[in-house]
Formats: sequence, structure tokens, C-alpha cells
Amino acid sequence: MKYCPEALSEYCARTLEVCGVCAKDARTTADALVNADLRGIHSHGLVRLIGYVKCLQTGGVNADAHPFITAEGPSYAAVNADRGLGIPASVYATTLAMEKARTAGIAMVNVCNSHHHGACGYYASTMADCGFLSMVMSTGDVIMAAPSSAGRIIGNNPFSYAAPAGRHRFVCFDAAMSAVAAGKISMCAQEGKPIPIGWLKDPLGNDTTDPNQYDLGGALMPFGGHKGFSLSVMVECFAGLLSGAASLENIHAWNCDPNSTGDVGHMFLAVNPDLLHPGQNLAQRVEHLVDELINAKPAPGADRVLFPGQLEQEREALARAEGVDLPDSTLAALHESARRTGIPFCAGLENKNV
Repeated sequence: MKYCPEALSEYCARTLEVCGVCAKDARTTADALVNADLRGIHSHGLVRLIGYVKCLQTGGVNADAHPFITAEGPSYAAVNADRGLGIPASVYATTLAMEKARTAGIAMVNVCNSHHHGACGYYASTMADCGFLSMVMSTGDVIMAAPSSAGRIIGNNPFSYAAPAGRHRFVCFDAAMSAVAAGKISMCAQEGKPIPIGWLKDPLGNDTTDPNQYDLGGALMPFGGHKGFSLSVMVECFAGLLSGAASLENIHAWNCDPNSTGDVGHMFLAVNPDLLHPGQNLAQRVEHLVDELINAKPAPGADRVLFPGQLEQEREALARAEGVDLPDSTLAALHESARRTGIPFCAGLENKNV
């Protein structure tokens, strides 16, 4: 079955409202999660709703949060997310970064006291759609090993950049610093599928193909060995320490304890090319760059050369036209959310246009 994106967003928003989230923040969160599924990034889509529901119901996440500015200047701001959902706080910070960059040329907004905020690329591409170059970073729970460590010592700390690209819309890179996102391993576990060597270490530090070892305390592996680990430390500095947020084992992105805070940190950087280089059309220049890249000769066995974010854009366009395919792990998570909230899933959610 293919699902209607608008109906999925409405369902997700209703679920969050039942958990005490205001209508605006519920819809903001729902749109971000569904957008990930539209782009085929199911590890950061509606499969995450059940985690948000649990945190809201136990009080670990403040359902009535109101992000507020703690310090600011013409080109910067520090925001406290008030222990609320990470997505509304991040949308607020994204908007604030763009507002400041319109006059300052470049602006950075840091966020503390937040929680899991979905895919960093959602915010980076939003800024690119508005004409800005962007970078977004976020810290997270300690779930990743260093190349030489036996266990978890740092988060897989995602990073994204994006730039406007004319008729190509934008280029956008979005990745965690681990070989794969934790959500992909959880999905494999739910679906009974093995994982490749190099994704995960078991709790003793041995390579494993068993995704269930993750929930037993196994550690994600950094991509590119020391390179992914080093970039994760960079994110810890820029998004965590600079934000005044928690660090390493004090971070709890999925916090279910009402007496503590997740205290995840985020960073949002917006660059206004019109002020830095008046008269130059950066989007047009990026468009020409992309044209040169994708017109390169493909390697043997390859159909084409892709630019960063191209597949996600193509998947989104197709899903908006034909409906969203949801993996079994996402459907299972949605049914669990339905049991917890009393809002039945499925009725009226199929895409009527297919």
C-alpha cells in the first residue's frame, strides 16, 4: 500500500497532540518526519514517532516547550529548547539563522537543552531552498566506537550541508558519522535481516552481522575509520560544547526521565551569497557545477553520475505523485504508537490517486 503524505502528516500531528504537544509544533514535527520518508530516509521518518510518544508520555520530553533566546547579536544567537522536541526547536533556529544572515551575510544559531531532531538535511535543504548555503550539526547519545575502542565512546553526530542549485533545486549531503545510522540497524533487527561487516561491533568489541547486538550494547562503527571519528569530535565541539549542551555520556537524545534532560546540542549556519558576492548568482554557478559533474562519463556498470541529494529529490517527487511506501519496521512502530495513544492507524491513509 502507498500512503498519502498529507494524511500521514495529519495522523502524526494528531498523535503528538494527544501527547500534549501544541498543534503548531505537532504539525512541524510531523512534516519533518514524513519528509524523511518521502526522500526514502526511513531511518529518520515516521519510525521515530514511537520514540517521541514514549518520551512525551513519560515526561522526559517537555510537551509544552517554548524555545527562547539566551544570547544574541547581529550574526549569532544561542537558543534554549526548553527540554522540548528537537524538531520544532530546530525549525525555530533555522528560521532565526536565515533572518540574521539576510542582513549580516553569515549567521550561526546554536541550540541546547534539546532532543533528537530528525534528519539534519531537512534544515540544511530548507535554507538552500531559500537561497542560503548552509551547515547543520547535531550531537546525540553515545552509541559509536572509535576505530580502536572496544565500546561506545561518542555519538554518531550527524552533519549536513546544502547549497541552492538553480534548476537542480539544491545539492545536499546529510550523514551520520557512523557507517550507517542507528535507525537502519534497528530496522534490520525488526525485519530479521543481517547487517554487513563494518556497521557494528558487539559489546565485546568484535565485528558482527547480528543487528540485535546493538540493543545489547554494541557500538556503531565510524565511517572511514579515524576520519568519521574525527568529524564526530568536530560536531561535538561545534554543536555540543559551543551550544552549552551536554557532552558524551551526559547526552540523552531519547530521554524518558522527567527528572533529567536530554540536553542535545545543535548548530545551524546560514550564509547569504548575495551579500558576500553582490551581483553573482551563486545558485546559477552551482547549477553549472552540477551539470559538469553529472555529465561526466559513468564508470563501467554505472548508469549515471549523481550529485549529492539527487536520489532523495527524485524519490520525494515520485512519492508525492504516487504515495509513500513505508517499510514493515515503520508500520510496526506506527501500530505501536496507535496502541499507546488510542488513535487507530491506516483508516483513510492510503493514497487515493493510485
